Amino acid sequence: MACISRGVAGTAGGGAAAPARKAGAARAAALLAVLLLGGCGALFGGGRGGSPYTEAAAPDAAAGPPKSLDRAAVDLAEALLARAAPAGGGARRPLVIDAFVDQSTGLETAATRAVVARMTEQVRARHPRFELRPFTLAGLSDGPAVLLGSIAGIAGTGGAAPAAGPPQFYRIRAVLADPRTGRVLDAETALVRTEDVNTAPAPFFRDAPGWLPDPAVAAYLRTVEARPGQAVDPTYLQGLTVGGLVADGMLAYEAGRYREALERYAEAQRLPAGDQMRVHNGLYLAAWSLGQRREAEEAFGRVVDFGLRQGRLAVKFLFRPGSTAFLPDRAVSAPYGMWLRQIASKTDERSACLLLTGHASPTGTAAANERLSRGRAERLRARLAAERSTLRERTRATGVGAREPLIGTGVDNVSDALDRRVELAPRSCGELAAAAEAGTARAERDRSSGAAGRAPL
Repeated sequence: MACISRGVAGTAGGGAAAPARKAGAARAAALLAVLLLGGCGALFGGGRGGSPYTEAAAPDAAAGPPKSLDRAAVDLAEALLARAAPAGGGARRPLVIDAFVDQSTGLETAATRAVVARMTEQVRARHPRFELRPFTLAGLSDGPAVLLGSIAGIAGTGGAAPAAGPPQFYRIRAVLADPRTGRVLDAETALVRTEDVNTAPAPFFRDAPGWLPDPAVAAYLRTVEARPGQAVDPTYLQGLTVGGLVADGMLAYEAGRYREALERYAEAQRLPAGDQMRVHNGLYLAAWSLGQRREAEEAFGRVVDFGLRQGRLAVKFLFRPGSTAFLPDRAVSAPYGMWLRQIASKTDERSACLLLTGHASPTGTAAANERLSRGRAERLRARLAAERSTLRERTRATGVGAREPLIGTGVDNVSDALDRRVELAPRSCGELAAAAEAGTARAERDRSSGAAGRAPL
């Protein structure tokens, strides 16, 4: 098993501490590790590499050759909206554009936001028959058509990246859905040149402490992969109101309006479909940014609880380059003690046994990457045991180096930081020692003889 999360790009919220936090994040760009608890559930279908989400379908010949991101966004909007425009002089058709996401992680990135921004411009400039609204609670009030989509890496073999190799180009799939009928109206695919796709996470997702394969995101991606005429995933439809509140909250958070963001996320949490990672992350970020430390810790506890209920959880920690020590920048690492306390406490309450598996990016030799990945896993294991001594005998650590990438680009910056992670997987206590030994034996078989190379990250 394997999973994901991420962080960087754009403007972060964070009050007076934001400049220092951004500087710390930039210095640590290649050094993100992820603490991950869990096993893959049937809700997610299993995607490429470590991704738990539905794998992107291979593009067909109709997608054409790879083009610029801007051109692809324009062509997709033109194809879908030209066919869906209301005829004659009737009323304009209401339309919202839901945030596109990265197919592997389910996060918004610089590239996915660029696609939405360009489509928004195209609708306003060329499609007067549509009444374009913001994807907010107000904009969704009467069931407008929804344009949604994803960006997925495709390897040179045509298979999904990174499982089939590093991405040689990207596939954008856009879908037009009708919430009133519950059907997908139309779908289009375009290919994009690799150099045009910036996979750095958007500001909210960069700052968010937790990630997991959220059922709400899985439902979104199942809708994106649906064919015209098929049903929109019911979980996606049920969560549209929450999605509008989340969008409102993200806008407020990224603009530094933290109290407004807190109100939107609190409202979303009260709804039946509000038990989502984006909501719990938003409550934590808004409370932390307002200096409400007790409320922030309570919110982070809910992040952990949600992850444990789903069977897996990722929490972001930054390490020094080539080291097992956390980054010493307090602007970045100030909450780490609280995060560890909550993770250890909530894990201990469930009496789980955990296997910690370290991962590394391709930088450096295979042998060095294996040592570093295992060392970071051991470091996190020791910190959890220091919080709760009962975890010492219920955890084991191993490392697999760079053999299981989640992003796979090999650029060694924050955009592929999840390839440098530590995963924690629940195991029966009887399986734990055997699993750790199997992981170490696999690393020994696969690693190289130690050829010279750059220092590992």
